[in-house]
Amino acid sequence: MSWALMMNPDGLDCDLFITHAWQEDVFEFTDKVLTSWPWRARHAWCCMLANPQNLDIAALLQSPSSSPFALALQSAKYMLVVPNRHQSVYTRLWCGYEAYLAFQSNKIIRTATPPIGRQVLLAWLRMLPALLIGATVGLIFRLRHFEAAQRLILILRMLALFASLVSQNCGQMRLCLIANHVGLASGAAAIIGGLLVLSGFRFLPLLGKKGLLAVTQLSNRVGIIIYFLLAEVDRVNCQTERQEAEALQNQYQGSIRHASCSEVQDELNIRNEIGDQVHEVDKVIQVLMKAGLTSNALRDAHLHGVELRHAGFVQLAIPVLALGPLFLLGWWHLGRYIFLFYEKYHSIAGVYTFMACMEATSIVARLAFLCLFFSRSIDERCFMLNVMAKIVTVFYFCLVELGPLGNEAMFSSLLTFYNLSFLLVLFFAALGIRGTLKLPCGRFLAQFFLSRLVGPACGPSPSESDASDSESSSS
Repeated sequence: MSWALMMNPDGLDCDLFITHAWQEDVFEFTDKVLTSWPWRARHAWCCMLANPQNLDIAALLQSPSSSPFALALQSAKYMLVVPNRHQSVYTRLWCGYEAYLAFQSNKIIRTATPPIGRQVLLAWLRMLPALLIGATVGLIFRLRHFEAAQRLILILRMLALFASLVSQNCGQMRLCLIANHVGLASGAAAIIGGLLVLSGFRFLPLLGKKGLLAVTQLSNRVGIIIYFLLAEVDRVNCQTERQEAEALQNQYQGSIRHASCSEVQDELNIRNEIGDQVHEVDKVIQVLMKAGLTSNALRDAHLHGVELRHAGFVQLAIPVLALGPLFLLGWWHLGRYIFLFYEKYHSIAGVYTFMACMEATSIVARLAFLCLFFSRSIDERCFMLNVMAKIVTVFYFCLVELGPLGNEAMFSSLLTFYNLSFLLVLFFAALGIRGTLKLPCGRFLAQFFLSRLVGPACGPSPSESDASDSESSSS
């Protein structure tokens, strides 16, 4: 009897199928599975726990299509691949067969990753000196000649923002680390130095229109600090995903034709069942290795020529900022506009009506985005978050960095464009991956949203040449 049946004699419904190669440590296996556990799944099936490993199970494996592996995978909603540091799981033919079954039943396959909480905490502790140095510099400039140095700090922060974004998309993690530290220091300097002086006027009570603008600018500066802290989380997560991608490719020769079984008869049975579908299975594994997950929609994008390098990796800094602190700030803005419309400044009531409508539009778009997000599959959720990260980034940083340089009208205009950007995000989120591909220039839009720029630190791509060689040799 297996451990799973000892614990649950009546059995349980299988929500999650776990594939692995028996070469990882048990704590490594547990950490990766629990960290990557789908939030809607309740029960998991794993061969080492579900099969009676102390008995001869050869009779259960005579027909791969009726084996416990196949039956569990057919009923599972999700499939999780657990890499190890020794050898790719796809050097093992049973794992290749499970990828074949997942392809046949249109399952979404995801690569498991380890927890990163400890690494993030250490990264934040290393950022503490940069934060203190920035705050000290800002205080010195505030007490002496902050006005002369304000533009220098602004330029430094803009360069850090640009470097952080570009380095993450290119996989240059060392540059990203430096950019995040410089950005945090310059952001702290801007907050401390400009706490009482914002865009040429003093910090006024919250009820006035200048007070509204002052609070907005201060909130945006705090938002920059939050962004660089979250960008460091993205950097650590990117490194972890890259390591798992490399582990999944370790000793993999580009095709399951080169995979093997410990039992010769099992290998013959599996190859007989896969038949001429080897190339399709290789493409499924190739997308998984590139993107970190694979689904029908991602395979369609791959067939359209979309480069999917790390498409399953999501830069969370901007989405978390936009759906968290900035979302709450949007509600505060809406309340202030309504108050100013009814209580003060009746001569420009139309302006505040317009601004209130724009803010309300942004709030409704984000609420609709969240509702859509929680109803979609994991591949579409990754796409939605990447859409938000790519689109909102441009408008938000224009608002934060260029807004303080102009007058109130310019700042209000940038704020309007920022609010309207969420309608554009909602449009692409509703379309999804396949809907975006159907648009004019859909391939290029999907490429922009899904992929990261190819860089040396992104990790090697799967050996497509090996796969094509094996295909040609078989023909």
